Amino acid sequence: MTAPAESLKPDLVSNPRHYHYYDLVMAGFVTVLLCSNLIGPGKTCILFGLTFGAGNLFFPISYIFGDVLTEVYGYARARKVIWAGFIAMIFATIMGLFVIHMP
Repeated sequence: MTAPAESLKPDLVSNPRHYHYYDLVMAGFVTVLLCSNLIGPGKTCILFGLTFGAGNLFFPISYIFGDVLTEVYGYARARKVIWAGFIAMIFATIMGLFVIHMP
């Protein structure tokens, strides 16, 4: 006798997975993304004779966060974090424009 396929699937509604560091990794990703795009262009660095914006030093860290999110928490959760970072950048841009154009 075989069990129905429905009984073999885990019930995700009654037994949700709890991730201890997901919020921390998400906050780290969004923070690095905001800092590298907002603070980074304000300062130029010369390292080994090459001149570049300071944000170029920090932006690769966001790839590390993205890889950790994808490997540990899965593609769907990583995509949600990337969208959160994108929305945070849009919000920061709008607030920056608002502050610049205030009387």
